[in-house]
Amino acid sequence: MDDTPIFKDADTTKHFTAGDLCSLAEIFHPGNERLPFCGFSLSHAVVPPKGSTVPHRLIRSSEVYWIIEGEGTIFIDQRPIGLKKGRAVLVPPSAVQYVVNECDRDLEFLCIVSPPWESSDEEIL
Repeated sequence: MDDTPIFKDADTTKHFTAGDLCSLAEIFHPGNERLPFCGFSLSHAVVPPKGSTVPHRLIRSSEVYWIIEGEGTIFIDQRPIGLKKGRAVLVPPSAVQYVVNECDRDLEFLCIVSPPWESSDEEIL
């Protein structure tokens, strides 16, 4: 791989409905494209106003949520943690998690998953 910088724009990144029911766009994933790293994947997620994801867990991967807009609550093994712009939350492997958007606008966050997200690692509960 050469040393050419890699970039993507939010307005051209396609979102889809993920297994946990949030709207998700994979920004960088070493399984989808050739990248100079393989230790993590990066996605942009959106939970609509007053919406929520469904309980799920990643068996082997850790996940970091970095909140970029909105407010809500993440439940990690039934423990509530408030979400607000600028907050980061680490979800350890195998922890049951779900997000509730408690505001009247989209709750947007970045998801950093290490090792990179794989469907075989996710369990919808």
